[in-house]
Amino acid sequence: MTEVPDESVHLVVTSPPYWQLKDYGHEDQIGFDDTYEDYVNNLNLVWDECRRVLHPGCRLCVNIGDQFARSVYYGRYKVIPIRTEIIKFCESIGFDFMGSIVWRKVTTTNTTGGAVIMGSYPYPRNGILKIDYEHILLFKKLGEAPKPTLDQKHASKLADEEWNIYFSGHWNFPGERQDRHLAMFPEELPRRLIKMFTFIGETVLDPFLGSGTTSRAAYNLGRNSIGYEVNPEFLPVIRSKICGRDNNLFEAASEIEVCERRAHPDNRKERLAAFPYVFQDFVRVEKQVDPRTLDFGSKISADSRGARVR
Repeated sequence: MTEVPDESVHLVVTSPPYWQLKDYGHEDQIGFDDTYEDYVNNLNLVWDECRRVLHPGCRLCVNIGDQFARSVYYGRYKVIPIRTEIIKFCESIGFDFMGSIVWRKVTTTNTTGGAVIMGSYPYPRNGILKIDYEHILLFKKLGEAPKPTLDQKHASKLADEEWNIYFSGHWNFPGERQDRHLAMFPEELPRRLIKMFTFIGETVLDPFLGSGTTSRAAYNLGRNSIGYEVNPEFLPVIRSKICGRDNNLFEAASEIEVCERRAHPDNRKERLAAFPYVFQDFVRVEKQVDPRTLDFGSKISADSRGARVR
């Protein structure tokens, strides 16, 4: 994210790629065909860049779910709490962990193996929990936040009902219907976070922009936005989602910037070595088969209209 100046962003809202679940069709993608150790450390490079561009006193919000490791891949079933590594790393580089919101949703992916009932049903011992929730991790960068103007404060004020709902520890609304981009979250999620943690006219960043939901929510709320997407083929999807029928939206009052996320940095090893904490997977989960030879994972590509297809 070298295009973004230091301390120029007022909120980061994102949902990183799933581990070993979605193939986004690009060699520089994070998550698919990575070891768990590489996956976590590649995410840590992104969180460190988020820290650099985020203004002191402002928030990083990460939507992440617990994820299962399929027994057909790894020889056993286990749940992997990716959030624990994100919390550990972000606290080590200058964020305070401010708690998490549990988002109770109707699942939109095969995060529990694709079955409603799993395990030893209907008998005891080996039943498996349905993963019908995700976490929204809240971090605050150390330091003093920028001062809004009186006009910004008045225009950004939350109603009492909004405050009580948004700052609750549990959110209940359905996930997005996955018609074109298989990892979309509903606009309600970034909309709430943007209203909670920014003032009108400030800038929101999503380093994993996906279909453009965060930028659309920011625009609708009078905020500027910056988004990164690894696969340039998906730009028509992003433009369609943000613009709709308004082809002049990118020239509107709110500034919207979409950038291609480039390859992992050449100095990846040096950057990782400089971190105060580098993840090592001591209980390794080794693949028994190549997930690309099976039908469980989703291959995401773009058709001639820019729509993502399986």
